[in-house]
Amino acid sequence: MKVPSKSDLVARARELVHRMHDVERWAYAVDATQAPETWTAAIARAGYVVAEEDRAARVVRYEAPSSSAVPTPDVLVTLERPDLGVVLFQAYGATTVDRLGAVLESTGFVPQSLLLERAYAVGLPGASKALTTLAHMVVRWDEDWSDLFLLHLASPDPVARHEAALAAVVAAFSARQPEPAASLLREARDRESFPKLRDTLEEAVKAVEAMKLATEAPPLPEGGAAE
Repeated sequence: MKVPSKSDLVARARELVHRMHDVERWAYAVDATQAPETWTAAIARAGYVVAEEDRAARVVRYEAPSSSAVPTPDVLVTLERPDLGVVLFQAYGATTVDRLGAVLESTGFVPQSLLLERAYAVGLPGASKALTTLAHMVVRWDEDWSDLFLLHLASPDPVARHEAALAAVVAAFSARQPEPAASLLREARDRESFPKLRDTLEEAVKAVEAMKLATEAPPLPEGGAAE
Protein backbone atom coordinates (compact mmCIF):
# COMPACT_ATOMS: atom_id res chain seq x y z
CA MET A 1 0.00 0.00 0.00
CA LYS A 2 1.34 3.41 -0.99
CA VAL A 3 1.97 5.76 1.94
CA PRO A 4 0.18 9.09 1.33
CA SER A 5 2.28 12.18 0.64
CA LYS A 6 2.07 15.24 2.89
CA SER A 7 -0.28 16.92 0.41
CA ASP A 8 -2.42 13.77 0.39
CA LEU A 9 -2.57 13.84 4.19
CA VAL A 10 -3.64 17.48 4.24
CA ALA A 11 -6.33 16.73 1.67
CA ARG A 12 -7.50 13.75 3.73
CA ALA A 13 -7.67 15.91 6.87
CA ARG A 14 -9.86 18.41 5.02
CA GLU A 15 -12.06 15.56 3.84
CA LEU A 16 -12.48 14.40 7.45
CA VAL A 17 -13.68 17.87 8.45
CA HIS A 18 -16.21 17.82 5.62
CA ARG A 19 -17.34 14.38 6.75
CA MET A 20 -17.93 15.72 10.27
CA HIS A 21 -20.11 18.46 8.83
CA ASP A 22 -22.01 15.88 6.75
CA VAL A 23 -22.98 13.83 9.81
CA GLU A 24 -23.15 16.88 12.15
CA ARG A 25 -20.77 15.36 14.68
CA TRP A 26 -17.34 16.80 15.33
CA ALA A 27 -14.32 15.16 16.94
CA TYR A 28 -10.95 16.68 17.78
CA ALA A 29 -7.93 15.90 19.94
CA VAL A 30 -6.47 18.58 22.19
CA ASP A 31 -2.92 18.39 23.50
CA ALA A 32 -3.15 17.18 27.10
CA THR A 33 0.09 18.84 28.18
CA GLN A 34 -1.74 22.11 28.73
CA ALA A 35 -3.35 22.67 32.11
CA PRO A 36 -6.88 21.24 32.44
CA GLU A 37 -8.08 24.70 33.43
CA THR A 38 -7.28 25.87 29.90
CA TRP A 39 -9.87 23.70 28.19
CA THR A 40 -12.43 23.72 30.99
CA ALA A 41 -12.38 27.52 31.06
CA ALA A 42 -12.74 27.67 27.28
CA ILE A 43 -15.66 25.23 27.43
CA ALA A 44 -17.38 27.34 30.09
CA ARG A 45 -16.88 30.53 28.07
CA ALA A 46 -18.58 28.85 25.12
CA GLY A 47 -21.70 28.38 27.23
CA TYR A 48 -21.35 24.70 28.11
CA VAL A 49 -22.19 23.47 31.60
CA VAL A 50 -21.46 20.08 33.14
CA ALA A 51 -24.37 17.66 32.74
CA GLU A 52 -22.66 14.41 33.80
CA GLU A 53 -19.23 13.42 35.00
CA ASP A 54 -17.45 10.11 35.54
CA ARG A 55 -14.23 10.96 37.34
CA ALA A 56 -12.92 7.40 37.28
CA ALA A 57 -13.34 7.18 33.50
CA ARG A 58 -12.15 10.80 33.00
CA VAL A 59 -15.28 11.55 31.00
CA VAL A 60 -17.37 14.72 31.24
CA ARG A 61 -20.57 15.43 29.33
CA TYR A 62 -21.40 19.10 28.83
CA GLU A 63 -24.54 20.72 27.51
CA ALA A 64 -25.13 24.22 26.22
CA PRO A 65 -28.59 25.44 27.26
CA SER A 66 -30.89 25.60 24.29
CA SER A 67 -32.80 28.63 23.07
CA SER A 68 -36.47 28.71 22.21
CA ALA A 69 -35.53 28.38 18.53
CA VAL A 70 -33.29 25.36 19.21
CA PRO A 71 -35.13 22.91 21.48
CA THR A 72 -32.29 20.42 21.91
CA PRO A 73 -29.02 21.42 23.59
CA ASP A 74 -25.57 21.29 22.08
CA VAL A 75 -23.57 18.45 23.62
CA LEU A 76 -19.83 18.18 24.16
CA VAL A 77 -18.16 15.09 25.62
CA THR A 78 -14.55 15.21 26.74
CA LEU A 79 -12.44 12.13 27.38
CA GLU A 80 -9.00 12.48 28.95
CA ARG A 81 -6.52 9.98 27.55
CA PRO A 82 -3.18 10.64 29.28
CA ASP A 83 -1.84 7.44 27.71
CA LEU A 84 -2.32 9.08 24.31
CA GLY A 85 -1.29 12.54 25.45
CA VAL A 86 -4.61 14.07 24.37
CA VAL A 87 -8.05 15.11 25.53
CA LEU A 88 -10.67 13.94 23.04
CA PHE A 89 -13.59 16.22 22.22
CA GLN A 90 -16.76 14.91 20.55
CA ALA A 91 -19.64 17.30 19.98
CA TYR A 92 -22.97 17.65 18.24
CA GLY A 93 -25.91 20.02 18.16
CA ALA A 94 -27.39 22.78 16.03
CA THR A 95 -24.93 25.50 17.04
CA THR A 96 -21.94 23.27 17.76
CA VAL A 97 -19.82 24.69 14.94
CA ASP A 98 -19.73 28.13 16.52
CA ARG A 99 -19.43 26.90 20.11
CA LEU A 100 -16.77 24.28 19.49
CA GLY A 101 -14.91 26.62 17.17
CA ALA A 102 -14.56 29.12 19.98
CA VAL A 103 -13.25 26.41 22.31
CA LEU A 104 -10.67 25.18 19.81
CA GLU A 105 -9.49 28.72 19.13
CA SER A 106 -8.51 28.90 22.80
CA THR A 107 -7.11 25.40 23.21
CA GLY A 108 -5.78 24.54 19.78
CA PHE A 109 -5.95 20.94 18.57
CA VAL A 110 -3.70 18.23 17.19
CA PRO A 111 -3.99 18.42 13.37
CA GLN A 112 -5.56 15.35 11.79
CA SER A 113 -2.90 15.49 9.08
CA LEU A 114 -0.19 15.04 11.73
CA LEU A 115 -2.05 12.15 13.34
CA LEU A 116 -2.50 10.51 9.95
CA GLU A 117 1.20 10.91 9.17
CA ARG A 118 2.12 9.21 12.43
CA ALA A 119 -0.49 6.48 12.00
CA TYR A 120 0.75 5.54 8.53
CA ALA A 121 4.28 5.06 9.91
CA VAL A 122 3.41 1.58 11.18
CA GLY A 123 6.23 0.14 13.26
CA LEU A 124 7.56 3.50 14.38
CA PRO A 125 6.99 4.88 17.90
CA GLY A 126 3.67 6.68 18.20
CA ALA A 127 1.94 4.99 15.26
CA SER A 128 -0.46 2.94 17.37
CA LYS A 129 -1.25 5.90 19.62
CA ALA A 130 -2.04 8.02 16.57
CA LEU A 131 -4.34 5.30 15.20
CA THR A 132 -6.17 5.03 18.53
CA THR A 133 -6.59 8.80 18.66
CA LEU A 134 -7.92 8.84 15.11
CA ALA A 135 -10.33 6.01 15.96
CA HIS A 136 -12.30 8.51 18.02
CA MET A 137 -12.61 10.70 14.92
CA VAL A 138 -14.13 8.08 12.64
CA VAL A 139 -17.59 9.55 12.23
CA ARG A 140 -18.21 7.52 9.08
CA TRP A 141 -16.25 4.59 7.64
CA ASP A 142 -14.82 4.76 4.16
CA GLU A 143 -12.19 2.94 2.10
CA ASP A 144 -9.31 5.06 3.40
CA TRP A 145 -10.16 4.25 7.01
CA SER A 146 -10.40 0.55 6.15
CA ASP A 147 -6.99 0.63 4.45
CA LEU A 148 -5.35 2.34 7.43
CA PHE A 149 -6.79 -0.08 9.99
CA LEU A 150 -5.93 -3.05 7.78
CA LEU A 151 -2.35 -1.78 7.59
CA HIS A 152 -2.10 -1.95 11.38
CA LEU A 153 -4.03 -5.21 11.77
CA ALA A 154 -1.60 -6.83 9.31
CA SER A 155 1.53 -5.42 10.97
CA PRO A 156 4.33 -7.91 11.70
CA ASP A 157 4.45 -6.47 15.22
CA PRO A 158 1.95 -8.30 17.49
CA VAL A 159 1.75 -5.28 19.82
CA ALA A 160 0.68 -3.10 16.89
CA ARG A 161 -1.93 -5.70 15.91
CA HIS A 162 -3.24 -5.78 19.47
CA GLU A 163 -3.56 -1.99 19.63
CA ALA A 164 -5.20 -1.94 16.20
CA ALA A 165 -7.84 -4.44 17.32
CA LEU A 166 -8.81 -2.25 20.26
CA ALA A 167 -8.76 0.87 18.08
CA ALA A 168 -11.04 -0.76 15.51
CA VAL A 169 -13.65 -1.33 18.20
CA VAL A 170 -13.42 2.31 19.24
CA ALA A 171 -13.78 3.41 15.62
CA ALA A 172 -16.85 1.23 15.09
CA PHE A 173 -18.60 2.74 18.09
CA SER A 174 -17.47 6.25 17.22
CA ALA A 175 -18.84 5.90 13.68
CA ARG A 176 -21.91 4.06 14.97
CA GLN A 177 -21.25 1.57 12.17
CA PRO A 178 -20.30 -2.06 12.93
CA GLU A 179 -19.05 -2.61 9.38
CA PRO A 180 -16.46 -2.78 8.00
CA ALA A 181 -14.75 -3.03 11.40
CA ALA A 182 -16.34 -6.42 12.13
CA SER A 183 -15.11 -7.87 8.83
CA LEU A 184 -11.61 -6.44 9.29
CA LEU A 185 -11.40 -7.93 12.77
CA ARG A 186 -12.72 -11.34 11.67
CA GLU A 187 -10.10 -11.50 8.91
CA ALA A 188 -7.37 -10.51 11.35
CA ARG A 189 -8.57 -13.13 13.84
CA ASP A 190 -8.59 -15.89 11.21
CA ARG A 191 -4.99 -15.25 10.18
CA GLU A 192 -3.62 -14.64 13.70
CA SER A 193 -1.13 -17.26 14.94
CA PHE A 194 -0.60 -15.98 18.50
CA PRO A 195 -3.23 -17.61 20.76
CA LYS A 196 -3.58 -14.72 23.22
CA LEU A 197 -3.82 -12.15 20.47
CA ARG A 198 -6.32 -14.33 18.64
CA ASP A 199 -8.42 -14.30 21.82
CA THR A 200 -8.21 -10.50 21.93
CA LEU A 201 -9.35 -10.30 18.32
CA GLU A 202 -12.21 -12.69 19.06
CA GLU A 203 -13.37 -10.45 21.91
CA ALA A 204 -13.11 -7.44 19.62
CA VAL A 205 -15.21 -9.22 16.99
CA LYS A 206 -17.85 -10.05 19.60
CA ALA A 207 -17.99 -6.46 20.82
CA VAL A 208 -18.56 -5.08 17.32
CA GLU A 209 -20.97 -7.86 16.34
CA ALA A 210 -23.03 -7.13 19.47
CA MET A 211 -23.31 -3.58 18.24
CA LYS A 212 -24.39 -4.91 14.83
CA LEU A 213 -27.11 -7.05 16.40
CA ALA A 214 -28.37 -4.05 18.36
CA THR A 215 -28.62 -1.90 15.23
CA GLU A 216 -30.40 -4.70 13.33
CA ALA A 217 -32.88 -5.52 16.10
CA PRO A 218 -36.50 -4.89 15.08
CA PRO A 219 -38.31 -2.12 16.95
CA LEU A 220 -40.54 -3.07 19.86
CA PRO A 221 -44.26 -3.17 19.08
CA GLU A 222 -46.29 -0.18 20.19
CA GLY A 223 -47.16 -0.40 23.84
CA GLY A 224 -43.78 -1.69 25.01
CA ALA A 225 -42.07 -5.02 25.19
CA ALA A 226 -43.83 -8.13 24.06
CA GLU A 227 -45.50 -10.11 26.80
